[in-house]
Amino acid sequence: MKPVTCTTRLLFPIVFVTLSVASGAGQSPSRVWSIGPLTKGEQVMGFAVSACGGTKLTGPHLDSQTSSIFTATRGVAFAGDRIVLISKVGMRQVPDHNIPAHVYKLLSLDTKTGQVKDTREITAFRDVPIFATNDAHIIVAGHTVLRLTPDLKDAGMFGYDEHGSGSIESISPNGSTLGNSTSPGYELIDAQTLKAIELTKKPAYATSVSSQGFVTDNVHWTGQYPKDLGFVTYTDSAGDHLLYHGSCGGRPQFLTNDLVLEPGCKSPLILDTHGNVVNVLSVNGGFSYAGVSQNGERFALQVPASGNHEKFVIFSVKTGKPVTEVKPDRDGEAQSWTAFSPDASMFVVGSPLKLALYSLP
Repeated sequence: MKPVTCTTRLLFPIVFVTLSVASGAGQSPSRVWSIGPLTKGEQVMGFAVSACGGTKLTGPHLDSQTSSIFTATRGVAFAGDRIVLISKVGMRQVPDHNIPAHVYKLLSLDTKTGQVKDTREITAFRDVPIFATNDAHIIVAGHTVLRLTPDLKDAGMFGYDEHGSGSIESISPNGSTLGNSTSPGYELIDAQTLKAIELTKKPAYATSVSSQGFVTDNVHWTGQYPKDLGFVTYTDSAGDHLLYHGSCGGRPQFLTNDLVLEPGCKSPLILDTHGNVVNVLSVNGGFSYAGVSQNGERFALQVPASGNHEKFVIFSVKTGKPVTEVKPDRDGEAQSWTAFSPDASMFVVGSPLKLALYSLP
């Protein structure tokens, strides 16, 4: 049995084992700028859980807002010549509500310098993800879904109430299509026009969306494959398609309209939408998904580095081989926020407390 190395991360239980990445990531990225803090952080208390040390309380500290792997690819995005970041800055009582709302600050930074050029404040009663569209706009998925210009001006709105209900948690890798869970059912929303098309009326849970459908790790195939633990199902207008079933599985992610990453196995798989294995990545140990470029050329995984720090390995979608590595200036509590520029030439990483932009080889 391989030895397990236990590490402690604030607010999030996580165990890492030794990771090895195939050689080939020899060229280093160059840092363009590093800035922070960008907002006045909230003081929080927390706890950490590890397999070796049990539960440990942490004292008051500034919240880096990086304690969720799920939100790590939904907090910062490129839009034209800007980088837009959303930061939770406090709480406020709002009319007609008994509980206070979260206050968020949107910041639009100049990509060349990191200078904050525009800001905007919104309130919401849940986490607010942001997404980059394929026409250099930003989608802010709060109680109402806003489409904003790079300088944070209104450019469209989608109201959940007008469509019954909904929850937008994903955008297609190419930035063209949002996925909306309508409970029950699922619809695809054009990221430019904000027009919705119903995909299915059946109850649906999506982990990632493309411009034609969504994938899920739902286990409703267990009746046919009772010995398998992991499944990848692709749903489009023609119905459900089982792409993968086996002894392992995680949250599948689209890398392009036609390629899906299955990150739950010891060696992650890249599948096509017909269920063929296109590539098997040479990665062993703990890792998590960290985004893909709109042009479909590169994607990133977060992996543990030496000294219990984190780093991000940039892979080629075409070859499945590592290209380079990026280390944040400050570790995230679970995972630092990350985003690729649309052409995959730049990579932004960090949090509202410390954000850095890198030019990739």
